[in-house]
Amino acid sequence: MKAVFVFCEGNHDVAFVTRSLGQVAKTDWVGDPIGKLPSPLGPVHDPTNPKKPKIASIITRHYSDRTLDDLRLKAAAHARLPAFEAILKTTDTIYVLIRCQGAGAAQAAIELIDKMNAVLDPEFGTDVKELAAAFLFDADESLSGREATFATEYASLLQGVSAPTHGTWVKGSHRVGLYVFHDQNNQRGTLEDLLAPLVEAQWNTRWLDAHTYLNAHAQPADPVRKKRAEWLKAQINVTGQFLFPGDPMTEVINRRGLSASHFDGQESKQLVSFLQGAPW
Repeated sequence: MKAVFVFCEGNHDVAFVTRSLGQVAKTDWVGDPIGKLPSPLGPVHDPTNPKKPKIASIITRHYSDRTLDDLRLKAAAHARLPAFEAILKTTDTIYVLIRCQGAGAAQAAIELIDKMNAVLDPEFGTDVKELAAAFLFDADESLSGREATFATEYASLLQGVSAPTHGTWVKGSHRVGLYVFHDQNNQRGTLEDLLAPLVEAQWNTRWLDAHTYLNAHAQPADPVRKKRAEWLKAQINVTGQFLFPGDPMTEVINRRGLSASHFDGQESKQLVSFLQGAPW
């Protein structure tokens, strides 16, 4: 079995990737408890000692290996980043969606990859035999700028090879791929630039009225006036509040929100093609 770790910046990315894989690649959702996941995501069981696995679950170790005394209550109440959010599978490959954002995200992701690779020794008999790591980012102000930043921050994974550019993989000391959400016309932007047309298509009248509402009431100093991505997030949220009152934007784009057909478009197909192209 092969595993692709898909590192996402936030919950919206996780939702988009999950729905795209399900619609385009027809992946199955893995809903098993951690103890029954393919090892080493789950434990490598010892038939002679059912109470003590040969190799502990890497997920269990990841979440257990922190000192709570050093954390404030709010931090202690949430899963440690990087956070394992979902697993989807095809016949011989699992896609492990991991939320990894904020300060130190690069180093945390690199450490997690190293821990996973360390237990893929054939002697341990894990279900997963090979690992690839896909990194998903927003271009923000510049696609080329994002590519350059990635090359610098993830250099330790790229020994002996040039850094990947958008939509490509490299295979050196590690299998590493990069995918950057952006507007192809201006080479900048975020995932929200791709989600907005989907929401507009499904709830057109509400979408247009949400824009009118924001335009009428947003003040010059409000965050929605400063960045296009923030405006689009607000417009998507306002549009979806009729169906998901009080819920975050993730619910609007998740299964109870946008129709599945919206995740069979060009961007979803390109993303899935990229994920399926890991260089085994």
